[in-house]
Amino acid sequence: MSCCQKLVLIAAVALGNAHAQTLPLPSRPATAPGGSQFTNIVATLSRDERENWIYAQVITGNVPDWWRILKPINAASPGHTATYHVTPDYLAIGSEADYFLSPCTPILAQRLATQLGCSLPTRRMVNQIWTNAAVKLNPQPIAPSAEMITVPVFAWHNFMVRTQRNSFTNSQPLGALVSGNKKDVILSNEITNRPPPPRVVIYGWHYTSGEAIQPLSAVHEETYADYSHGIRLVHQSMTADGSANTVSNVLKSAALNPLLSDEGAIPLPYYSVAPLAPVVMTHPRSQTVWPGTNITLNTLVIGDSPLACRWLLNGVNIPGATNSSFTIPNTQSSNAGYYSVIVTNDFGSATSRVATVRVRTTGFPVLFTDDFQTNSGMNWDVFWGAANGIPDYTADFSFDYGVIPHTFNGVTALIPPAPHSTDQTTRGVRLTANNNDANGSTAAVNLYPRNFSVAGNFALKFDMWVNYPGNAGGINSTGSTQHALCGINHLGTNSNWAAASATASDGIWFAATGEGGDSADYRSYVGNLLGTQTNLTGSAIASGLVATNHTAATFQSLFPTSHFETAGAPGKNWIEVELRQTNNILVWLMDGTVVAQRTNSSVFTSGTVMIGLMDTFSSIANPARDSFVIFDNVRVEDLAPPIRFDSITRLTNGNISLSLNSAVGDCYWLDTTTNLNSWQPLTVIIATNDPVTFLDTSAAGNSVRYYRARR
Repeated sequence: MSCCQKLVLIAAVALGNAHAQTLPLPSRPATAPGGSQFTNIVATLSRDERENWIYAQVITGNVPDWWRILKPINAASPGHTATYHVTPDYLAIGSEADYFLSPCTPILAQRLATQLGCSLPTRRMVNQIWTNAAVKLNPQPIAPSAEMITVPVFAWHNFMVRTQRNSFTNSQPLGALVSGNKKDVILSNEITNRPPPPRVVIYGWHYTSGEAIQPLSAVHEETYADYSHGIRLVHQSMTADGSANTVSNVLKSAALNPLLSDEGAIPLPYYSVAPLAPVVMTHPRSQTVWPGTNITLNTLVIGDSPLACRWLLNGVNIPGATNSSFTIPNTQSSNAGYYSVIVTNDFGSATSRVATVRVRTTGFPVLFTDDFQTNSGMNWDVFWGAANGIPDYTADFSFDYGVIPHTFNGVTALIPPAPHSTDQTTRGVRLTANNNDANGSTAAVNLYPRNFSVAGNFALKFDMWVNYPGNAGGINSTGSTQHALCGINHLGTNSNWAAASATASDGIWFAATGEGGDSADYRSYVGNLLGTQTNLTGSAIASGLVATNHTAATFQSLFPTSHFETAGAPGKNWIEVELRQTNNILVWLMDGTVVAQRTNSSVFTSGTVMIGLMDTFSSIANPARDSFVIFDNVRVEDLAPPIRFDSITRLTNGNISLSLNSAVGDCYWLDTTTNLNSWQPLTVIIATNDPVTFLDTSAAGNSVRYYRARR
């Protein structure tokens, strides 16, 4: 089956069932946004992009279950009777309890109706629905203004209506037939009778007395929708005089149209809708997996059927990969690469963003991990810094980033699960800094795992998403440039960032901007126990940075425009970050590429790890909601080579000589037992050379003696 074709097949089945009482929609996805979350997603979008989002939510099933179950309406005219079915309320996006009654243009309303085997109502049908409504709400108009076509006003009216509706739920649960809360977008001969431009025809919004606020009107162009416009769907399948029929046929019929129309026959009972070229709404996501894992790359595309898909690996067509999803069974290193999908129909094509598939080949013991699926704030110490001494940051643990919108090359999308997460997992820790207009000052926040310390050979690893306002390079925004932070060998008691002054700083840390808006997009620091940190960024030798500006060839190659909005910068995409210490060599990697490497000549050789965010500019980000960093799947891995016994010898005096192979600087217990059950610590060994030798002088007199070494 080709991409999205299943939706067409569903609608075709519905049209053939004269007694269907449920909309042909898939089950609501578990991760779909609720109504309040959806209003946040579309709040700043253009009308056309907002309507693409509404369309995508409906066809993927993000509507309340009660909205799918249609209510019967009986109609009569001289010598004729009919029954048709309508949605119990106006178009609703979201869950059973958290839903948003979404206004939209007749263009989208007709597209949805056609897709779902439905029609829009006529003026007479709106009156019939009000008469039959179990819940008759009193209209709550909002004073006319330029804002009445914006989502914030949509959301406010939705709140007003929801509050009113909740007062009826004890006697009339959600799913009962409701009227009086919106005007209807209707079918009418006025659609074709009016001169260009095309118009939207509206009617209704009845008072509880039965009087309609809105007489039939075709004043507005078809691209208009304000808070009061509701979309009620009527199933095309109906009965007329006991026989199966359709709403469209009845409206065209000279004999039967009075059942549904008070305008006479309506020869063109629909709004003319221009073809819809493909639009990618959900892009395949990057994933990092172990060999043998089965992974699936998914995309959601809207557009007129039939839609055809072509999946590509590294820009080359994958034979036979023509569905809306692509599965890689038993993933191996040969499957690693860059995946994308091209979707076409008769009216155009669209290409998804690139998803990177990586296959892990090595694993190390995990010393610390947090995937933030639950609120783990009590396991972290939070320190902040600000030039004016006023805390100005947020640290949101177990933050659901899966319903957070971002713009990429002017198109809005949701943040996908991180590479090391599963498809259904979208929680991390979200940090912001310098948010308050009144305080407006350089600021930072650091997170340190509580009661955790590590030394020797180890790596701090995590998935990171740096978001910024505006388009590529932060254009069309202000205050967008902030640096994500990561560090090692910290005391965990100081705020470590680009502070202008400090009583103490510690550890070693690195920083990167999301959009490359600074003269030093990539930075390197070392702490000072007696005061302000040292910025190593200006010295290539001291910092170990391959470059400091995103325009450098290394970063342009690492973060190309095929993957990233700003070439050379890691923003608005998931990045795998690693900060590694091995035999006193520090290495900072992003997406597997070394961006800094140097010998650790500082006094900071052990301690805790740090993630954070800093804003080195006093200007406030605008739009502020788009400036943040998310960390997910944070872990510390032990990179020390395994300890092993090279030899063990019983001497003539009964003592036992042991030789152990381990890295210089390793610290571990040497335990002993005679029965493999009750182990006793024998000594602590600090490896000053390799191999390490130890003489057990307590072994004499034992016929059996076992040893183990543990870090």
